[in-house]
Amino acid sequence: MSSVEKKRLRDRRAQQNLRSKRSQQMAVLEKEVAHCREHHDDQGIQRLLQVITGLRKQNEALRSRQEHLKLLVNSWDASPAEISANMHGSSDQRSPGFIAIPREIMNNSNSSSNPIQSTRNNTPRDGLSPSSLLVSGDSSHQQAPYTQTLAREPRTADTNLAWKQLPLHDDNFLNPQTISCAWFECPERIALCPDSPSSPLDLLYGTNTNYLADRIYKATQRRPIRDPERLAVGWLCYHLARWIVSPSPATYANVPAFLRPVPDQLQISHPMVLDNIPWPQVRVNLIRHWDMFCDMRDDLFGLFSCCVKVRWPWGESILERNSDNELCIKEKFFETFMSETGWGLTPEFMQRYPQLLAGVDLGAITCELVDKEFYQSEK
Repeated sequence: MSSVEKKRLRDRRAQQNLRSKRSQQMAVLEKEVAHCREHHDDQGIQRLLQVITGLRKQNEALRSRQEHLKLLVNSWDASPAEISANMHGSSDQRSPGFIAIPREIMNNSNSSSNPIQSTRNNTPRDGLSPSSLLVSGDSSHQQAPYTQTLAREPRTADTNLAWKQLPLHDDNFLNPQTISCAWFECPERIALCPDSPSSPLDLLYGTNTNYLADRIYKATQRRPIRDPERLAVGWLCYHLARWIVSPSPATYANVPAFLRPVPDQLQISHPMVLDNIPWPQVRVNLIRHWDMFCDMRDDLFGLFSCCVKVRWPWGESILERNSDNELCIKEKFFETFMSETGWGLTPEFMQRYPQLLAGVDLGAITCELVDKEFYQSEK
C-alpha cells in the first residue's frame, strides 16, 4: 500500500471518528433539551418561585415569633422591679404588634372547664397555651402594675387574602423521615403537580405521572380503609397539600370550607398531619393538647383511620363514566365528602378518646355502619 493510500485511509478514519463524536454529542444535547423542556418549563419555574417565596415568608414569620417567645420566656425570670422598670421605660415604644397581658390573668388561668386541660398539672407555665394568651388589649389591663407582652401578628382585614394565611407547622424538613405527612418529603415535586388529579384512579390505585397523588395513595395503603374513604381522604389531602405548597386563590378555592385553617392552626405550632382532620373542633382539641397524644400518635391515627367514615351507602359505586367514557367521581358522592356533614365517626373512637370530642356535637358526627346486604336479608 502506497503512502498516498495510507494517508487516505487515515483521513477516512479521522472523518469517521469526527462524525461519530459529533453524532454522540448531538444525541446528548437532544436529551438535555428534551429534559429541560419537560421539567423546566415556564409554568414549573413559576411554581418553584412561588414555593421559594412562600418558604421565605414562613421562615421570616417563624423567626419573628421565635424572638417574641424568647422575650416572653426571659420575662419569666425577671424580677417585678425589672419588669415594672421596663414597662414604664418602654411603654411608649411598644410596637403595634404587641399587646399587654396582666400577670394576674396569666397566673390565674383556670382550665377546669376543659376536660383535657384538667388532667394536667396547673403550674404557672404548664397552664398557659398560646391561644389563652391572645387576649384583646384593654385599657384596664394596660394599667396593671406588672405586665408581660406577647407578639401577635395583625390579622388580614381583607377576607379575600385568606389564601395567604398558612397553618403554623413544626415539622422538621431537614429530616424528611420525621415529617408527619409523608407526601411532604419533596414539596418541590408537589409544586409541579396539577391542581387536581387527572383521574380518581390515581388516588385509588396509584400512578407514575402524579407524585402527590401516588404518595397519598401509598400512605392510605397502610390503613385498612374502604375505597370511599380512600378516595375522599385522598382528594381532600391532595388539594390541601397543593394549597400549602403553592398558595394562591385558585388552590385555596379547591379546599372545602370545613378544612380551611381556623385561628388556632395559624397561631399554635403543630404537626402538618393534624390539618387533615375534617372537623375543625377536633383539630383544635388535638392542636391545643398535642403534647398529651404525641406519644400515642400511631394508635390514635390507626384507630381514627378505621373509624372515620363518609356517609355513603355500603356497596354503592363511587365512580361513574362521563360523556367521554372516562371514569370520574360520582357527583353525589363528591358533594357528600366535600361537606362537613358528609363525614362521621364510629362510636369506637369516641369511647377511646372522649377528650378529643370536647365541644363537638356528638349526635351530628356519630356514624353507625350497617351492612346493606345483611339489613336487606333481615327484612
